[in-house]
Amino acid sequence: MGADHPGTAAPGESAARRGPAFLLRSASEFLRTLPGTRQRFWVLVVATGALSGLGAGALFLVLDLVQRIAYPGAATFQAQVEAATPLRRVLAPLAAGVLVSVAAILSRQRVAGHGTAGIIESIWHRGGVLSLGRALLRGLLAIVAVGAGASLGREGALVQTGAASGSWLAQRLRVPDRQARVLVACGAASGIAAAYDVPIGGALFGLEVLLGSFALELLGPIVVSSVIAVTVARTLPVPHLAYHVPHYELLRPGEILLGLALAPVFALASVLFIRVLARLEALLERVPRRLAPLLPPLAMLAVGVASIRWPQLPGNGFDTVHSALLGQIPLALLLALPFLKIAATSLCSASGVPGGLFTPTLFMGATLGGAVGALFSSIWPGLVPGGALALIGMAGLLAGTTHAVFSSVVIIFEMTGEYGVILPLMLSAAIAASVSRKLEPDSLYTAPLRRRGASLPDLPRPAWLRTTRVAALVSDAAERVAPTLPFDQVIRKLLSLPAGHDLYVTAEDGELLGVIRLDALKGTISDRSHLGMIVAADVVDRKVQPITAAMTLREVAHLFQEGEQERLPVVDERRRLVGTVSMRDVLALGRF
Repeated sequence: MGADHPGTAAPGESAARRGPAFLLRSASEFLRTLPGTRQRFWVLVVATGALSGLGAGALFLVLDLVQRIAYPGAATFQAQVEAATPLRRVLAPLAAGVLVSVAAILSRQRVAGHGTAGIIESIWHRGGVLSLGRALLRGLLAIVAVGAGASLGREGALVQTGAASGSWLAQRLRVPDRQARVLVACGAASGIAAAYDVPIGGALFGLEVLLGSFALELLGPIVVSSVIAVTVARTLPVPHLAYHVPHYELLRPGEILLGLALAPVFALASVLFIRVLARLEALLERVPRRLAPLLPPLAMLAVGVASIRWPQLPGNGFDTVHSALLGQIPLALLLALPFLKIAATSLCSASGVPGGLFTPTLFMGATLGGAVGALFSSIWPGLVPGGALALIGMAGLLAGTTHAVFSSVVIIFEMTGEYGVILPLMLSAAIAASVSRKLEPDSLYTAPLRRRGASLPDLPRPAWLRTTRVAALVSDAAERVAPTLPFDQVIRKLLSLPAGHDLYVTAEDGELLGVIRLDALKGTISDRSHLGMIVAADVVDRKVQPITAAMTLREVAHLFQEGEQERLPVVDERRRLVGTVSMRDVLALGRF
């Protein structure tokens, strides 16, 4: 027999020998034959979840391997660091920092950052396009850096690779942009879900932080993808993190109000973290490009030196959080650790070391809450367990830095399974997010986008804003004048009005004839020779379109956007003036 045609497998050749390329090609051809984009989309949702789960398992194995090489000889990571010599504590992170810089130089790719901001930008501005190769490189470097001691979280690698997997599938199957965006969010949410074994919290994170919407059409795909990712990750023989927390109960009114009292503390700490990281990133971005490769090694060196005194700083801090939840950390150390972690994490992230910010935020919240609990215990012994306040602090800092209340509460609940503190925890998270947003409009994930000048989409307004009528906000504070009023009296009335108010010229039956605004009279006032002959009817603006009480607030918002008035007149069906609506009132209702 003649030789086989090139590229054609022999009859007895197995699929395994044909290689993964053949399997991938077969899967792609199968997906393209499915009837309709909707069916293919749901298959891709499942595939995204499965890839995210497999990726999480692989990265977990790499993390465990790196930790054992960098700090051998103990059961937990913190114990490994504590058992290591001072020289190893310095050299291990330094070597990882050098590796990050070398990889960035050789690949000519940007590997810095936690990646979540880039995912948000991809979803909203780039049609869900992410580079899988860059994400894999970045994820691997992040895992190596965290395993060697970077003060960052392992979840950054999982979120980035999960999102890129969804983007890659979308590009391979050429799905519409709107579906590609959802697949990217599915992958990122699956990464969070697999990182912490939190399928519900991961799904809510994708909806609340990445998509900014709880629409039912988005909920289904993200939930399915997150569940698949967690299911796959659970079946793999990899180490999984779990917080084993004693049963705490804070159910009395005073204990519940404690969450309200502590919320501003967590909000201020959240704002501090956001601003320190933003300022440091802005500062280090001005470093000359030729010197930029020195930043990751220097940052990792600084963390390594600090770990000689504080071995809790390297890594994502899981063991320290666990100890804080158990109330096993001394007060003096609890008071120092939150601020040391802010400094170490901000330095690593701003210098270009890849990794997540999620787990360090939990570290800060647990130690800050634990410090408050220890202070209470030293003044009023037995008043409240310090571990319970550490749990509340985790939710408070997470909500304060992400501005995402629902996902923060659910993630903490899923991670710990502790329901006894859910009431003060929810209260603290909600207030901390609200105060933090008031003090710092950008979250930990949107601040980099704002600094780069990327426009951020407004969150969808609720349905009641689209259906609420103007009548709900009409004010009768409308100064009416007759069309025959002399000009000097018009000026006096305008000057006596509060800022933003205008004069409304009406006929005898109340019909609106037009509006007089002070700014529009500047040219008239300069022509003093004819002022005595001018009346209100001569200077009225008849082009202003009034609104009706039946219009929706959404329609009114568009009118405000197109014009320059701070108030619009409201008329009835016979065009009689009934009052005004202010832009401030409309915007205030929309923000609420």
